[in-house]
Amino acid sequence: MRRPEKAAILNLDWLDLVSAPVFVLALPGTAVVRTNRALRRVLGPGLTDAPMPLSTLIGMDGADRVAAFVRTIPEDGSRNTLSASCSTAKGPANLVLHLTRIPDTDSLWAVTVDERTLFFDGTASDDAEETFRGIIQALPIGIDILDSQHRAVFYNGFSDRLYLYDGYCDLEMTEWFERAFPNAQARGVARRQWDDAIAALDRNPGEPQVMEWTVLCRDGLSRVLHNQMSKIGSHYAFIYWDVTEQRRLEGKLRQLAGTDMLTGVCSRREFFERAEHILATAPRGGLDLCLLMLDIDHFKAINDGFGHRIGDQALVAVAALCKSALRATDILARFGGEEFVVLLPHTRLHDAGRIAQQVLQSVSARPIPTAAGGLHLTVSMGVASLDPDEMDIDLLIERADIALYAAKRAGRNRVVTSQEPASPSMA
Repeated sequence: MRRPEKAAILNLDWLDLVSAPVFVLALPGTAVVRTNRALRRVLGPGLTDAPMPLSTLIGMDGADRVAAFVRTIPEDGSRNTLSASCSTAKGPANLVLHLTRIPDTDSLWAVTVDERTLFFDGTASDDAEETFRGIIQALPIGIDILDSQHRAVFYNGFSDRLYLYDGYCDLEMTEWFERAFPNAQARGVARRQWDDAIAALDRNPGEPQVMEWTVLCRDGLSRVLHNQMSKIGSHYAFIYWDVTEQRRLEGKLRQLAGTDMLTGVCSRREFFERAEHILATAPRGGLDLCLLMLDIDHFKAINDGFGHRIGDQALVAVAALCKSALRATDILARFGGEEFVVLLPHTRLHDAGRIAQQVLQSVSARPIPTAAGGLHLTVSMGVASLDPDEMDIDLLIERADIALYAAKRAGRNRVVTSQEPASPSMA
């Protein structure tokens, strides 16, 4: 049988013996009916034990958050942790609250305030230690301190905002990895990096370890965090900051640097980087690698007769037609002006010649639409293959270039394979 609420309230004098900040909340009216000494130390010495609205203690917004949250707590009492921005007697604060129904009552809840409290205005206390603690809490980086058993003994407000998952306050390391890395493969990689960092610090405490992870945070968003771990005595300091936007911009810049702005195909720089990577990772004994070099016929006449705007439209059209005739593994790049190159990995010379003919036919099959009307284009192409004992992209380009000029001398609109005579005109 449940006790009357008033009797339960009168029987709460023991709260002042509790070292954690606690207040007792009566619902549904959200009245604070008891506070203890520890709470008054944290949130303001002016607080009394007299009943007060919850909004007096933590502000209207904070009170509304608590009232809404308490209705979502399951009967078993799980998922009972709330982080909320509040207005307190000491100033704005981010409070981590743990709500527990008082046994044998219908409407009384014990609310514990986690002392990892962030006071945004820096006026938490005149005490130097508490002021320093407030500064640590306010830093825009995450700080976790782990003991020798890798259990968290401190984490600041930045950490809470990222990792205070609903229903969890102090996660074991295995549970944390499961929440932060839902993908099992990514979790395995991150866990190995963590274990390797711990082992390295145990061997050499003076050498900080650096990791970068993409983690799922408490708000459901994935963020890129740059992490640095150090060992101080028997404890580990884990410091991290959000570099998501920085990495996004870096990726965008890499994409722009690697893309020809007019045609959207690879830039010359990107082409060489990819080619060098293919050569560097080639199996022993070399690989089948061919290159096509393509030049738009009489391109100067297009620019002179119709203007550079039409010339640009011709370049864009040729790039698109080439891509449509190539395979997904082929690398198309604008080499300069009206010249393009295509790298064909795992391709023999005979097959490269066939692909070149497909490209040539795709370009010349029909006039391309431009602002000046339909424009009939043709291209000349040189094809070369890499000798297994060379592994030199410059030599491959040189041979394809020689074949290209052979195609032009033979009348254009044709494919010439290196060290082979010019094929008949496709006109």
